Amino acid sequence: MDSQDYLDQISRSARPVQPNKGGIGNIVSSKYFKWGAIAFGILIVTIVLGMMLGGGKKEVTPQDRCINLRLHTLGTTEAINIYQPSLKSSTLRSLSASLQGILANTTSQLETYMEQTYGVKEGANKIDDEMAKADENKEALKNDLFEAKINGLLDRVFAHKMTLEIYSIASEETSIINSLKDEGLKSALTNSYNSLDNLYTQFNDFSETKQ
Repeated sequence: MDSQDYLDQISRSARPVQPNKGGIGNIVSSKYFKWGAIAFGILIVTIVLGMMLGGGKKEVTPQDRCINLRLHTLGTTEAINIYQPSLKSSTLRSLSASLQGILANTTSQLETYMEQTYGVKEGANKIDDEMAKADENKEALKNDLFEAKINGLLDRVFAHKMTLEIYSIASEETSIINSLKDEGLKSALTNSYNSLDNLYTQFNDFSETKQ
C-alpha cells in the first residue's frame, strides 16, 4: 500500500455515517408533517371552541319569550309617548294612538299571565341580559326618532320605524302562540297579531303627500 492509498483509507474511515433516510425521525422532521400537525392543532382548537360555545347557549323558554315581548312592547310604547305629539300628520297620530292601545292591552295580558303562571310580577325583572338588550334597542329607536325630529323628517321616519316595530312584535307574538298551551293568552295574542297586521299595512303605506 503506497502513501496515497493509506491516506484514502484514513479519509474514508473518518467520514461521518449518513443517517437512515427512512423511519420516524425523518417523518417528524419533514415539512409536510409540520404543516399537518399545525392543521390538526387548529382543528382541535376549533372543535373545542365550538363545543364550549354550543354548550353555553341558553334554551329559550316560553317564559323568556313572554318577558322579551313585554319589554319590547314597553319600549315601543315609550317611544310613541315621546314623539307622537310632535307628528305633523293627523293620520299618523291616529295610527300611533291605535298602536299604543294595542301594545298596552298586550302588555297587560302578558303581565297577568306571567304573574299567574310564573309568579313574576311586572314580568321584567327576571332576565338581566334580555333587559339590557331591550334597553339598548329602545334607546336606539328613540335616538333615531330624535335625529329625525331635529332634521324635520319625523313623520317619515316614525312611520318607517313603527312598521319595523310592528313586524318584529308580531313575529314575537307568533313565536309565543306556537310555544304555549294556554288558550287564553294565545287568543289574546292572536287578536293582537291581527290588529297589528292591519296597522302594519297602514304604516307601511303612509306617505306625507297623502294627507
